[in-house]
Amino acid sequence: MPQLVSDGTMLYRINLAKNRIELARSGGTQWVYRSAFGRKGNLRDLLWFHNRLFALTDTGIWSSSNQGADWGKYGSSGTARKLVALQDGGRYMLGLHEDGRLYRSSNEGADWVCMG
Repeated sequence: MPQLVSDGTMLYRINLAKNRIELARSGGTQWVYRSAFGRKGNLRDLLWFHNRLFALTDTGIWSSSNQGADWGKYGSSGTARKLVALQDGGRYMLGLHEDGRLYRSSNEGADWVCMG
């Protein structure tokens, strides 16, 4: 469950105690607030995938194309709400379901297909 990811220049982390995302431009020595999730749900996981930051919450998947400043709902299906982890699968976004099954998405988390 990555709660720390990098886009190559910045680090992003989940602050579970405050249910928010923080970032560091200094290699992790100084963290600053980036975005709170409140009504968006409880943060579970982060993924840097295809030049976008994705946040997995218990309400679904949120996406940001501006380093976490703004977020849009990306996937809110029943499957997306039951995922506990995301992973870069190259061409596909992979998601681990709470029942242990693996799912894949070819449209960056909007829709999911069970792989078993």
